[in-house]
Amino acid sequence: MNLKTPETSRLFTRWQNPANGVESYILTERPAPVQKSLYYINRSFTDCGRYLWVSCMFVPKGGRLVNPVYGVVDFERDEFRVYHETQSPATAAVDLKTGEVYWINGLEIWKRGPLEGDEPVRVNTIPAEIAKGRFPEQIATHMTFSADGKSLNLDARFYRDCYIGEIPLDGSPVKVWEQRPGWYNHAQFSPTDPGAILFANEFWQENAAIPFDGLRPYHRMWLIRRGKPARPVLNEPVSHSGHEWWDADGKHIWYLHYGVGIKKVEVATGAETLVWADNKAKYPTLSHAYTDAASRYLVADAMHLPAPADCIVCFRNIATGKDIEIVNRPPLAAHLLQCGHLHPHPQFCCSDKYICHTTTVHDRVDIALVPTAPLAERTA
Repeated sequence: MNLKTPETSRLFTRWQNPANGVESYILTERPAPVQKSLYYINRSFTDCGRYLWVSCMFVPKGGRLVNPVYGVVDFERDEFRVYHETQSPATAAVDLKTGEVYWINGLEIWKRGPLEGDEPVRVNTIPAEIAKGRFPEQIATHMTFSADGKSLNLDARFYRDCYIGEIPLDGSPVKVWEQRPGWYNHAQFSPTDPGAILFANEFWQENAAIPFDGLRPYHRMWLIRRGKPARPVLNEPVSHSGHEWWDADGKHIWYLHYGVGIKKVEVATGAETLVWADNKAKYPTLSHAYTDAASRYLVADAMHLPAPADCIVCFRNIATGKDIEIVNRPPLAAHLLQCGHLHPHPQFCCSDKYICHTTTVHDRVDIALVPTAPLAERTA
């Protein structure tokens, strides 16, 4: 394949942070009024470097909340194509080997390939014995693949009934590992064990009638193994935690302890290590974060809480403890076109060659790609 890159594609424009010269490449080809990155645990840039999937929102003037459709940047053809049939209430999942995208439509899971001639294919359906005539609040918060590539995770919620399990990609029956009353979401398959899923309990949603200031200790993170009951990840409940993700080794889980920093947890023992402490003199509260496959680097967004969100993205070399700012922008002005949940959501992608995140450096909602190597060099 003769591939363009973000640095050479006509679809991208170089932007330089005026404070330190860090370079980003902004997708300035704009078939949609709002274009943003996928959720941070849903990597969108294929390992081979050909396909980058983008969340496209056709937000009306004065509006904010609309389900996205998905478009794909094809770095071989140097084209950006939008597929309107992919509209989904949840974040899509991208097969990083094939470039196929999976999305939710009602009670169904669909997929399609990245090329124009690819046809949508129904993958599976939530059965009537689960749905019971109800419309789902969610089927999966953000779909992830099992380590053996055979299933997508399930964290379906129908009012106060939640079902944790898997959705086989071969169309065989959906498998419920555990049914739980309450508000559970953010399920993620282990990257190494197809029989393990991490999921979250949203205390503040489940107990909406109870005043909750974020300081009440509770178990947000839960781990379930197929055939066994779910258990808390941490040995003791903590206050104000969230935005967890698996380490690539499958033996650790990372999470944000807001106001404290980014922590790494050993799954077997529950032992925690504070890896990146919050430093209010340098950045506001670290909010979302992600690691590369070797856990050498962290990328995070930081924002002044509670809202509105500042679009600050920063990179950290774990070995040296040095960090560098990628971008620092105030919230979009109220009169500018926006969308719901406007956070940078940075992630490593394309075999960790780039960091992908949502940016507002051009006073609109865009997607940015940042080469990883220069950041690593500057923090060595």
